[in-house]
Amino acid sequence: MKTESKTILVNYLGRNGAGPIFAYEMTKGLLENGCRVYAVLSDAISNLKDWECLPLEKLVTVHTYSNKFNFITATVRFHIVDLKRLKKIFQNVKLDACYMPMGHFWDKSINKIFKNTKTIYTLHDPLPHSGSSKLLYHLSRKKISSYDEIVILSSCFKETVSKYFDHSTEHIHVIPHGIFNYYDRFSFKPIERSGEYNFLFLGRIEKYKGLHLLAQAYHRLFSERKDISLYIVGKGDFTEYQAEFLTGTPECGGENVTVVNRFVDDSEVAAYFEGKNIITVLPYIDATQSGVVPIAMQHESLLIVTDTGGLAEQTGYGKYAVLAQTNADSLYECMKLAVEQYASFRPQITEAKKYIESLSWNHLSQMLLDIV
Repeated sequence: MKTESKTILVNYLGRNGAGPIFAYEMTKGLLENGCRVYAVLSDAISNLKDWECLPLEKLVTVHTYSNKFNFITATVRFHIVDLKRLKKIFQNVKLDACYMPMGHFWDKSINKIFKNTKTIYTLHDPLPHSGSSKLLYHLSRKKISSYDEIVILSSCFKETVSKYFDHSTEHIHVIPHGIFNYYDRFSFKPIERSGEYNFLFLGRIEKYKGLHLLAQAYHRLFSERKDISLYIVGKGDFTEYQAEFLTGTPECGGENVTVVNRFVDDSEVAAYFEGKNIITVLPYIDATQSGVVPIAMQHESLLIVTDTGGLAEQTGYGKYAVLAQTNADSLYECMKLAVEQYASFRPQITEAKKYIESLSWNHLSQMLLDIV
């Protein structure tokens, strides 16, 4: 059922990764629910062509910074040039809400153009991850606290967010992560794998993602059986893990380990989830939730996730994934169980796909509109 027509600004200045897709899908859902939508985006957003095909009231792009070295000059330019341009463009536009699918340093400045307009912010990481900058997290505290409504993706963080951001739980809302079938639009070349059972780690290389645990668990399992393989795919500093995973060339280890240490374009993502007996592993030490989970569910990949943060909630507390504790022994036991009893997990894989397909963006955007 479509909601009474609302007018919303989607304010998102991120450039790449899963953020542009999350923002795009939620915006598409808002349009399907009868909203009039304006959008302010970075001119470097990775899926700009897709946004240009949406029936938006107006799409405006601004030039954003690309690294810490041009942050200051880009910020000065934005506030002197682009903000003035935005004020002129939107001077006669009346909104019901400004919605931020993810945060950016400049989003509040844009919102100020629309005085007395409700602000809604999706907070993807209620807590800073291990190894990430706690300073940046704390610097954003005052800004996020000023927004009228905060959306989180896992209910287990509701009290934490309420206390830290001094927000009433009445204005903290849970909208789970939606299906990520965006990647299926691309054609791709199948990836040849050497194992009967093929483990996959996909995502940016970060300290909190538990690659040390994965190295210990995988090598222990490989010492017992040689019919397994492991792909590690993602951008980031892999130096810390090089010796643990690779024994041959810089790209391929001697124990059926392949590392693709680079940014993976949207057109490549689905290929890594296609193939024989793909088992996606999230060995995170701490977490909020993950965009990898819905991709794996959609592609019928068996999931192994650690019981930390919102991962257990996101995967139905064991209903849609194998749950491991955050240590190498537990992860090894779960990986061993996955290969030894893979056929018995087929009903779980099927249920996971049904579940993630129920989280359509049309439905999730309707939940968002209930907040407006």
